[in-house]
Amino acid sequence: MMERFILFYPFDVRLERKSGKDYNLVDIRECKYKELDVIGNLESVIRDYGQPLFIVKVGEGRESLWNLLNECRFWEAHEKLEEIWRRSQGIERKYLQALILICASMIKSRRNPSVSDQLMEKALSLISELPEDLLPLLYVRLGLNT
Repeated sequence: MMERFILFYPFDVRLERKSGKDYNLVDIRECKYKELDVIGNLESVIRDYGQPLFIVKVGEGRESLWNLLNECRFWEAHEKLEEIWRRSQGIERKYLQALILICASMIKSRRNPSVSDQLMEKALSLISELPEDLLPLLYVRLGLNT
């Protein structure tokens, strides 16, 4: 199985889609950084795109959810939230689903604002269904579980 990596470049760097013979470009995302999402040979990617600021091997990121959100690394935050969501139930599951949708909205915001708006609307609708008095507790519990 080929390995998947996210390479982080400065936001102002221009990255164009290239085809590599020993890697597959999954996506290029923009927020605080330009994120190059690739599967395959890391050395070839670096040769074609240049040295990134840092690299994360998908599935091996050890950063906290809160740090990922603060760094605008919404795809990784989305993945971390999904891991917790799969084990959750009831109100907590709905809360996590809303957070996942917020992350997805942020990922889509630069490329497709209308899709971003739809995802955010759905997230806010889910949150509005939750008991207000439980929201702070869910927030604290999420911090303890990540």
